[in-house]
Amino acid sequence: MDGAVLHHAKLAAEPRQIRFMTAGSVDDGKSTLIGRLLLDSGALMRDQAATIEDNPEGLAELTDGLEAERAQGITIDVAYRSFETPEASFLIADAPGHVQYTRNMVTAASNSDVAVIVIDASGVVDGVLKSQTRRHAAIAALMGLDLIVAVNKMDLLDWSEQRFREVERAFLELAASLDIGAVACVPISARSGDNVVRAGGAGWWRGPALIEVINRTRVSRAQANGFLRLPVQTVLRGVQTRYYAGCVEQGEVRPGDRVLVGPQRQAAIVAKVRVGGASVAQASAGAAVTIEFTDEHDVTRGDVIAGADARYVRSFSADVCWLDEAALVCGRRYVLRQGTLETQALIEEIAFVHDVADFSRNVAATALALNDIARVRVVTRDPVLGDLYTDSPSTGAFALFDPQTNQTCGAGMIRETFA
Repeated sequence: MDGAVLHHAKLAAEPRQIRFMTAGSVDDGKSTLIGRLLLDSGALMRDQAATIEDNPEGLAELTDGLEAERAQGITIDVAYRSFETPEASFLIADAPGHVQYTRNMVTAASNSDVAVIVIDASGVVDGVLKSQTRRHAAIAALMGLDLIVAVNKMDLLDWSEQRFREVERAFLELAASLDIGAVACVPISARSGDNVVRAGGAGWWRGPALIEVINRTRVSRAQANGFLRLPVQTVLRGVQTRYYAGCVEQGEVRPGDRVLVGPQRQAAIVAKVRVGGASVAQASAGAAVTIEFTDEHDVTRGDVIAGADARYVRSFSADVCWLDEAALVCGRRYVLRQGTLETQALIEEIAFVHDVADFSRNVAATALALNDIARVRVVTRDPVLGDLYTDSPSTGAFALFDPQTNQTCGAGMIRETFA
């Protein structure tokens, strides 16, 4: 866990690039599902594919790569895998399922636009979902992700439509209680591959395979939001001008654009945009760029080149996932990093702690323990960009560090700003 927490992976800006995370209770088949996606999409080496086709039980080992994980039968870290189809390219964040690794799931969710929650259909009794499933749904809702449910191991139930509808009904009731919008449920068998990449299994199912549902998800929020956000990483000084290097977190930038820079809201006009040293007519979310303005401006690392909507604040409320074994106590100062900006921050109060099993709120909490997720009020020494996480996942996120040890203490999402 490091300073990259809640900063989205920098991917090439292509129109159909989908980032999704997977979550599921132990033995529900999450790792097998990822292995199946990699196998059937052609992402494996030929010898790997031949081995797996001879032994489908080995699918899970493609993601549970650590000996310690396999020995314990759990996934203890976030693993990233990628694959492509003719329609899109995909980045999978494989999140652990146990409650003690809540922070890892939050990290995976912060790099995703949709969550695929795997449920073992044979493990749902009388419509009661496992506590881990409920927690995963609650965290996905907290992070603002679209949800897809892969109802797995349907082959063990002879593809019973009655059992599928029972699981579907139970999850939709949970989604309604968490104020989650539309949820797609798909019956699958990860082990055999039925209804994962190719159709098969249930004769009664007339819907799409899982990969088709994932492919229909919304475009990445960074690409969908049109407001420019370009945190300045480095200022380069040429003979006659200055250049500002950084990554476009969202929106687009073109020569001639009128922008605002930093908390001073300096008005500037973009003269040139370079990608890889070559001038371009436009750069979009995910591109590493160098910007030149028509006039000289006082710009430093940590400033953000942004659209006219940008506003800065010194006080805001946020949901924070606590990542440190040392408890958070109100009144202590931390280092806050938002993109390339770094400043001091004070946690003024803890409004409540989320119970991510049922999304209830503990309003009596006075400290945060490892893996707690809480709504807190933050005050900063310097102005920070006041983007809400729901609108701008990259710039609406931040990390907290211990000023003495530089240990990552918390990952936060801005929910409300104050004047």
